[in-house]
Amino acid sequence: MNASISTYDWFLKQDLSRYAGKWVALVDKRVAASGSNVEKVLREVNLKYPNKKPFLTKVRSRLSVL
Repeated sequence: MNASISTYDWFLKQDLSRYAGKWVALVDKRVAASGSNVEKVLREVNLKYPNKKPFLTKVRSRLSVL
């Protein structure tokens, strides 16, 4: 399985409510960086994990039902 798919599957099952309204960068099934400015989050995660491709998403403030 592709690492990014695995991280996405992990993401779907997590309670990330403490990051509500923030950008999070996930690497290897964990939150590697978070914040309100997407550019800063990307910069931080790329410094920490230069050889990894992060999964980047904004955590919603409210529950969404599809």
